[in-house]
Amino acid sequence: MSSSVTTSVFQAEAETGSHQFKILGYSLTKGIGIRKWIYSDVFTIGGYKWAIKFYPDGDSTENKEFISFYVQLKSAATDVKAKYGFTVLQQNGVPSNIRHTSVTVFKSTSGTCFQSWGYPRFIKRSEFEASECLKDDAFTVECTITVVTKLQTTTRHTVAVPPSNLNQHLVHLLESKEGAGVTFVVKGESFKAHRCVLAARSSVFRAELFGCMREKWTDTITIHDIEPPVFKSMLCFIYSD
Repeated sequence: MSSSVTTSVFQAEAETGSHQFKILGYSLTKGIGIRKWIYSDVFTIGGYKWAIKFYPDGDSTENKEFISFYVQLKSAATDVKAKYGFTVLQQNGVPSNIRHTSVTVFKSTSGTCFQSWGYPRFIKRSEFEASECLKDDAFTVECTITVVTKLQTTTRHTVAVPPSNLNQHLVHLLESKEGAGVTFVVKGESFKAHRCVLAARSSVFRAELFGCMREKWTDTITIHDIEPPVFKSMLCFIYSD
C-alpha cells in the first residue's frame, strides 16, 4: 500500500550584474554643491535600468564631509526587489576595502517617489583623498546589483514506493505451480517450473528450453547427477535470488 506525501518548495531566483563608473578630474567635481549629484550612464541588470548617483559634496548638510553614492532605479517599474553594493577599485582594477554592501532586499512600490538607495556616508572625503585609490585625480567605483527575478512557492506530491517484493511473488509462483509449463524429474521426484522464469534467470536453461536442444519440444525433462533437495534449492534461488 502506497502513501502520498506533499512538500512545499520555495524557490528564489536572482540575476547579478555590475557597472563601473570612472570619475576623471575628481578635484573639479568638488564644490558643485551639497545635494548635487553626478549621474553615470544608464545600465541594465535583471531586466531593469539603473544609474549611479555620485555626490562629491555629500547628499545633505549633515554629510558634507563625506562623499555619497546611491543607485537609482530608472525603469518605470514597481515591486522591484534588489540588493546592491559599492566598491572603489584600486588602480589595477582589484577591489579595495573601501566598500559597502547591503544585507537587505530593498523593494520599490507603486506610488513612491523615492527610488534611490545608497550610502550617504560612504567614506569621509579626507580619508578617500588620502587613499591610493585616488590617483592622477581619477578613481573608479563599481556598483553590483542583485535583482530578485522570481519568488515562487510550489507544492510537490511524492508517492512513497513500497519496498520490492518481486522475489516473494516469484517464490509463491514456484510453490503454487500455477501456470507451470515444464516438469523436471529428479530421481523420481517431480518439480514443476515456468519456462520463461528459468530462461530469464539462466543462460543454460534458456538454451535448453528455447534453443535448438530437444528439450524445447517436451514438457518433461529428466535431470541426472543431482539430488532432489539440491535441485529444489537451486530452483528456489533462481526464483528468489
